[in-house]
Amino acid sequence: MKTERKNSFLMALSVLLVNILVLLTGVVFLKLEPHVPILINIGIVLCFGIFRRISWAELIAGMHKAVADSVGVFLTILMVGVVVGTWTMCGTVPVVIYYGLMFFSPQWFLISIMILCFIMAFVTGSSWTTAGTIGVAFMGVGISLGIPAGLTAGCIISGAMCGDKQSPLGAATNLTAAISKVDLYETLHSLVYVTIPSIVGCGIIFTILGFRYSKVTADTTQVEEIMNGLASTFHLSPVLILPIIVLLILIFLKIPTVPTLITASLCGVLLSVLYQGNSLGDSLGSMYYGYVSDSGIDLLDRLLTRGGLMAMASTILLIILALALAGCLERTSIMSTVIVKISGILQKRFSVIMTSYIMSTVLGFFSADCHMAIVLTSNAMGERFDKLGIHKCVLARTVHDGATGLAPLVPWTTAGVYFSATLGVTVAEYVPFYMLALTMTAATLFFAATGLGVRKEVR
Repeated sequence: MKTERKNSFLMALSVLLVNILVLLTGVVFLKLEPHVPILINIGIVLCFGIFRRISWAELIAGMHKAVADSVGVFLTILMVGVVVGTWTMCGTVPVVIYYGLMFFSPQWFLISIMILCFIMAFVTGSSWTTAGTIGVAFMGVGISLGIPAGLTAGCIISGAMCGDKQSPLGAATNLTAAISKVDLYETLHSLVYVTIPSIVGCGIIFTILGFRYSKVTADTTQVEEIMNGLASTFHLSPVLILPIIVLLILIFLKIPTVPTLITASLCGVLLSVLYQGNSLGDSLGSMYYGYVSDSGIDLLDRLLTRGGLMAMASTILLIILALALAGCLERTSIMSTVIVKISGILQKRFSVIMTSYIMSTVLGFFSADCHMAIVLTSNAMGERFDKLGIHKCVLARTVHDGATGLAPLVPWTTAGVYFSATLGVTVAEYVPFYMLALTMTAATLFFAATGLGVRKEVR
């Protein structure tokens, strides 16, 4: 058997940069889904492994191990689709939206929409859906109040991104937990440390900024249209909050993720049959197909048409490809070779956490998509967290915040492109008001410096 060729910093860095270039070209210029560029990158890393004389069997074994270790994550993500489908059909998601909009106040416009976007993104697990539906409606209200479009958009995106990253239904949250090899609950618990001060800080800032517009009368036609559509489509009642209460109780009792989500979805099926009057077949069918809204109100239909096992197929495929790439990178020692060059500054808690935060942010900017940033940073920094005895949930939190939370800051990332096109403002207009970037970075710096909220690994 031939001896493996020794890796070098220059070779490893070159392969890494090619990977970033492929994803950037595919996502930004060719408008591809990230699946295809990631698949191409797997091929590139495999070729590099063969060049280094690593056997094909070992390369495949590296990918197999990375994917096999995350089977539980796949089940969790599939159950997320089931929960969203059943909760929408039974009226749980609609009732949260309805009551949220009921408490909407034009007099406290900015803080109201920030909180509502946070809630909607948390319940749906999607900041993009939130911004593309009620976010669009709120932009219209903001214009009628004379509020700068960039300020309204910054408020919407801050609330939606914060709710998305804290949601157990979020695709990026599940991906980060899988790549970092951390339980989803542990990841969510760790995220709370940054989420709470971040959203509170945003709330204070937007409340102050909104004072000057509190006396203006607003046009809330679109908001009222959504509420009327919900009321005419579903039987709305506080009893529909029951599945959420059950979910929170089971989480508090630390019941494993999959049984918790199964129970929550069955509660949705029960309410769909008993309260909404849907047939048992249709209610169970929402587990597979999701819920399809046909209210005739475009914003409402886009908001509610979601969920089901099939809706998660693309996410599952993406995570399989991302994990396979992570396995290739680990076996070919690409990231570890690069990290060795900066290992001298990675000896303390603060430097390791902040390097992870900055690395995930920069890689997210250069690759135009959070998925590659999550994979590369988690793969590179995991060993450093282990050596310092820091629990991997802190790595998951840090990488997630850097890769996803700061993505809307630049116009060429998928987040920047989407929010700009959907809300009708340029990135330059909303960036000065994207307060989540400021408060989240401040919180990350604080916890890294003080050690508060930095969980130690029990050996």
